[in-house]
Amino acid sequence: MAIPALAADQASDIVKYRQSVMKAMAAHMTAMSLVVKKQVSDRSQLAAHAAAIRDLSGGLPKFFPRGTGSDKTKTAAKNEIWQHFPEFEADFAKLQREGNSLAEAAKRGDAKAFDAQFENVANACAACHRTFRVKDSD
Repeated sequence: MAIPALAADQASDIVKYRQSVMKAMAAHMTAMSLVVKKQVSDRSQLAAHAAAIRDLSGGLPKFFPRGTGSDKTKTAAKNEIWQHFPEFEADFAKLQREGNSLAEAAKRGDAKAFDAQFENVANACAACHRTFRVKDSD
């Protein structure tokens, strides 16, 4: 699947970009996790973290065009992404739905709903990683 806006981009730059976005999302998830696990009591920034997950997850599959797999550049993205792209897109759609629900719970200030919904977001991340990402070696 070629994306016209990305046609001139180098595979290594697209990978660097998507890795940066994924690392940013991981940082937001880590911050929220510390609050959900009651290791940090201040919940004042949860809405911003949840909004970031919701916003960053939208449209991410377009940064996985063909030619950006491990056969072309250094990436943890498995080739299964391009073999099962509709399923990959569906996983991201689920993450965005769950992220939207998380942002809504944060906006309402409903701590109990937020904490429960955070687990749904974390599970959506984990499900996609199990199928489409090479496990970290460290």
